[in-house]
Amino acid sequence: MTVTERGTGAPLPARAFAPAPALLTGPCPIVSLLPGGGADITSVSWAAERLAASGYVVVVTLPSSGASTAAYHLAAVSGIDFLQSTANPYRADSDTGRVGVAGWSLGARSLTRTQEEDRRVDALVAWDNLAVRESGDEGSPACTFTGTAVRTPRVPALGQASETCPGEPSDVKLRAFEHWRAAGVATMQVVFRDATHFWWGGPGTEAQRELSHAYTRAWFDRWLKADSTMTVALLGPTVPFTGAAAASVLSPRFRSAAAFDGRRCTDLRVGC
Repeated sequence: MTVTERGTGAPLPARAFAPAPALLTGPCPIVSLLPGGGADITSVSWAAERLAASGYVVVVTLPSSGASTAAYHLAAVSGIDFLQSTANPYRADSDTGRVGVAGWSLGARSLTRTQEEDRRVDALVAWDNLAVRESGDEGSPACTFTGTAVRTPRVPALGQASETCPGEPSDVKLRAFEHWRAAGVATMQVVFRDATHFWWGGPGTEAQRELSHAYTRAWFDRWLKADSTMTVALLGPTVPFTGAAAASVLSPRFRSAAAFDGRRCTDLRVGC
């Protein structure tokens, strides 16, 4: 299938996902999802499949350029357009007033712009990593960045990060988290033990994917489904939905932190 790119009318390759009919309990929030730079739709299909099974209608859109943050932003916006239109084959099962965006790598960084400019977006999940600008920041996996256009935090944002930049300070992955927190917008950052940048878009293991999905789902459940029980689930000593000890899966090198719902947690490995 294709999604129509906003502004140009060009067709963008895409794939839509929805819960099996037996799993539907009501209209599902929608999520526009992006792959990483130069990666294809299949690289993040694992995430879309799991979100669909958890009660979301999802579209993964391939941008017109694999190296342009502007193209990735357009793909995210065009994905939302599609999900809110009659072209969405799951429109009858979609709650188009509750909108999430998620992406990996370049897709994640590009969504920093999308969440600021597209007022339809209600929540963001960024896989390696949430950033203060489309070009990244010190907490990005490349460990360097260029550019000065800092984006304004507007929606609750969860960053998930790898253990790249091993020689950097323990709080380096928290640059965007602190940017969101200073703006008074709900935010959380988790850094996974032994994770590489390709955790989210490479071959991966089922354990890795389930761990990432657990935090992704809980974040979207909190902000798109207004499930307040997810506050305790996200900040508790175990990983949401899994029972795994958070201290065993979070990085001992880099701090994971949270600031939302009146809670401020400076190191999730030692508790909140």
